[in-house]
Amino acid sequence: MKTKGLDGFLFSWKFVVCLLLMQFLLMPVATQGFRWEESSSIIVYTLSHAFFQQMYAYGWVFQLMALLVLLVLVLKRDWWSTRLFMYYGGCANLLYAVIQNVALSEKYGLSMVTVNIVMMSFVGWMWLRAAQKSRKAFTFDNMSWQTAWMIPVALFCLWWPMDMNTALPDADWTLLFVGASGMAFCSMTPVLLVVLLLNKEADAALLRVSAWVGLIIGMYNMANFANGAGFYLGIYHLSLLLMSLYALLFGKRIRKEPLCLKN
Repeated sequence: MKTKGLDGFLFSWKFVVCLLLMQFLLMPVATQGFRWEESSSIIVYTLSHAFFQQMYAYGWVFQLMALLVLLVLVLKRDWWSTRLFMYYGGCANLLYAVIQNVALSEKYGLSMVTVNIVMMSFVGWMWLRAAQKSRKAFTFDNMSWQTAWMIPVALFCLWWPMDMNTALPDADWTLLFVGASGMAFCSMTPVLLVVLLLNKEADAALLRVSAWVGLIIGMYNMANFANGAGFYLGIYHLSLLLMSLYALLFGKRIRKEPLCLKN
């Protein structure tokens, strides 16, 4: 059955073309010292000086919130817990759009990576939209020996065993509870994708949008391999890249039928 309206657009090649065009048309913004030829430098500087960088001390709050919402979803598996999880996914992505892509510095003033803000905000809006429209409960009915491998991937991303200050591996198990993965798009998106993939009644349009944005940002992060200091960042971000690619390639196949929402 063909989908119409927004869902029809999201499942078409036009959506992908729009995403690709955005990468070239949505330039970064800076209130001082802005030059077109320095756009790449502004992006790198903004990402490395974003509000996120000053929020590590509060990472445990976001971490425990993510774990609590996931625990409620896994234990309850009803409409209420499903909707709570979707609202969390929406609010979290809207938060990521701001704290990871906006910086306030002496060099550029208020600077923003516009394309990331737009993409992450759209993902957040899609989660909130799904929360409003969904009448299905996540019961993890797609759990099988063929899909169980995704759970360790989600747990690894929740744990994210890395020292955020040095970008070096850190196998401290307490990071699962006091780390900062709960306030980062790149670590939480694979977790959100896994939950969607493990439920046959998940919003297929939401899965597609989240996966495409995750794939694009994951590809950007592969540039870390070109920098010796960012090698482990590249390794860790493979989970975002590969999980997003898997969702795009096999997300439809593991569902009995795509979810078609009525407008």
